[in-house]
Amino acid sequence: MKVLGTPIEVLAESGRSRTIIVSDLHLPGVAGPVHDWFEALLESTHASASRTRLIVLGDLFDAWVSDAQLRMPVFARVVAALAATRLAGVELLVVHGNRDYLLGARFARASGARVVAGGLRLPLAGRDTLLLHGDELCLRDLAYQRAKRWLRHPVTCAVLRSVPGAVALWLAGRARRVSREVQAAGTRDRYEATAAAIDTAFAASGCDVLIHGHVHRAARTPRGGGREVIVLPAFDVDGVHLAADGERLHYRDREGRPLADFPAQHWT
Repeated sequence: MKVLGTPIEVLAESGRSRTIIVSDLHLPGVAGPVHDWFEALLESTHASASRTRLIVLGDLFDAWVSDAQLRMPVFARVVAALAATRLAGVELLVVHGNRDYLLGARFARASGARVVAGGLRLPLAGRDTLLLHGDELCLRDLAYQRAKRWLRHPVTCAVLRSVPGAVALWLAGRARRVSREVQAAGTRDRYEATAAAIDTAFAASGCDVLIHGHVHRAARTPRGGGREVIVLPAFDVDGVHLAADGERLHYRDREGRPLADFPAQHWT
C-alpha cells in the first residue's frame, strides 16, 4: 500500500504496551542540549524495555548525507545510545525524514534500529493508526515534491552515501542554507499539510488516526467520522514527544510529564 507515494509498512500487534513517538529531532553535528534530551529519553525506556517500542518519525538528524558520518564523534555518540537502548530490549524504528532519507543498512547495523523507508500502519492506543513523516502532505511545496523524485532515486542515493565525510557535511550545510533561504522567501502556507492530502491519507489507508511531524507545530484535531489528526512538534525545540500507554495517547515534555493537548488545526 502507498499513501501519497509513500510506501506503508504494516506492523502487527507487538504485545508491547508502551509506544513512544518522537519527530524532527534535527540532531546536529555539534553536541548540544537536544542530544542530552534524546539520550535521557532513550535511558528512560530502559526500565520498561521489554514492553516499549520507540519510533523516530523522521529527521532524527539535521542532515544525513553519507555513511561516513558514522565515524564522526557526535554521530557515533547518538548511534551508541541507540545501540545501548536496543540491547536493553527496546524495539527501535527510525522512519526516513526529508533530511535523513539516506539512512540505510550500515546505520541500522550499528544502531540496532530498524530503518523504515516510508510510513507505518499499526494499532496504537486501541485505534488503527497511520504514521507519516509528513512531507508528503505538503502538496503546495511544489519545488520540493518535484525534487524528491530524483533525490530519492536509488542511483542518487548510492552516490551520496559514498561521498567522504567532509564533503557530506558541506553538502548537508549547503542544503540547509538553501532550505532556510527558500522558506524565508516564501509563505508559511507552502509548508503546511493540505486538507486534500489529509483526506487522501485517510481514504487510502482506512485508518482512524493520522500522526505526522515535519511541519514543526503540534496540534490535535478531530477530522469527522471518528477520525483524528495528531501533529508532533519538533523535538529539538523543547523535547516534546508522544506516548501511548495502553488506551491513552498523550503528549509528554522532556521530563516525561504529561502535557495538555495542543490546539486544533484547520487546513485548506
